[in-house]
Amino acid sequence: MDFQLSEEQALLCESARRYVVQTYGYEARCKAVASGEAFAAARWSQMTELGWLALAVPEAHGGLGGSAVDFALLVEQLGAGLPLEPLVPVIAATRLLVAAGTNPELVGDVMAGSARPVIAHGEAHVAATAERSGAGWLLSGAMPLVLGGAAATHYVIAASCPAAAEGAQAVSLFLVAADHPGLGRKDLRLTDDSLASVLDFTGLELPADALIGADGGGLAAWREGLAWQQLGLHAEALGAMDKALWTTRDYVRTRRQFGTELATFQAVQHRLADMVMEVELARSILLRLLSVFDEAGAERDRILAAAKVQFGKAGFFVGAQAVQLHGGMGMTDEYLIGMVFKRLVLLRNLHGGPGAALERLALDQRALERLARDQRQLVKEGL
Repeated sequence: MDFQLSEEQALLCESARRYVVQTYGYEARCKAVASGEAFAAARWSQMTELGWLALAVPEAHGGLGGSAVDFALLVEQLGAGLPLEPLVPVIAATRLLVAAGTNPELVGDVMAGSARPVIAHGEAHVAATAERSGAGWLLSGAMPLVLGGAAATHYVIAASCPAAAEGAQAVSLFLVAADHPGLGRKDLRLTDDSLASVLDFTGLELPADALIGADGGGLAAWREGLAWQQLGLHAEALGAMDKALWTTRDYVRTRRQFGTELATFQAVQHRLADMVMEVELARSILLRLLSVFDEAGAERDRILAAAKVQFGKAGFFVGAQAVQLHGGMGMTDEYLIGMVFKRLVLLRNLHGGPGAALERLALDQRALERLARDQRQLVKEGL
């Protein structure tokens, strides 16, 4: 893997960094939260004009053909601004639609800035069910936490369809408009002041054309969309950790106690060194994830789970140390650091948190051990 940024990637990073500083500083974020807006049309229009919504869309679909690396670089820079706009959820849903090979018009609307589909995903498993009802479908279920749901124009819902095929792999995908009759939605503000939604689609009737792709054949596209969403959230967390680290470094250089700068105390230096180490460990596993990201499969799933664990650990540590080194200022809503910590804690706890990821890794390890035992037994029998 080449760690050297191309000229285009360097320009992308600089553009995103400048956008955060000039357009989306912490004061602007606080004003947006105070206004109660779920979605700022002006900022979304700016992101559209900058080409960010088309970045990860393949050229065959009219996009810029950017890679997962390009996407991660962009979101990492935006992570420093604690974005309220659902850029990551929308791009993830768009990649799901691309993987499914359907709804090209909606993909085009996303790139034009007029559509904002998001994945209705809040659990580690598919919680909805679907069955045929006349010429259409009947969905049942609920989703407790949908990122970007308050600003979404469409939801992509995954539902298990027992009649489609045998086994738990029979997953069908449905595209539901946010204003579809019978869809229940309650918006709620999270700890970092961003908005998410609780969806209730019990008894939701859908037309036949709401189905994305083939009945029972949506699992691969679903996993692809979730992988892009997890990648984006990890990259955002890295940007937030970087912001916490260097903001704290600058603070202890200027803050004085006992007649000298805080940065001269060895205990403070050790804490900063520990923060740097955790940030770089998180960066390393993100790079490892990017090295396998284009190949869907067990290895990518394993690294995604490992990244969830590492980012959960690193994000909490870096955020907590930043608050501690800022003292009382770190606890105030008027200052950036406390909100960075809240965002990192939120990202840590999404989708089951590190605990659910550790369970997946443990199951994967046990499967490998069983495979190894079976292989040893086959060797013995062959001898």
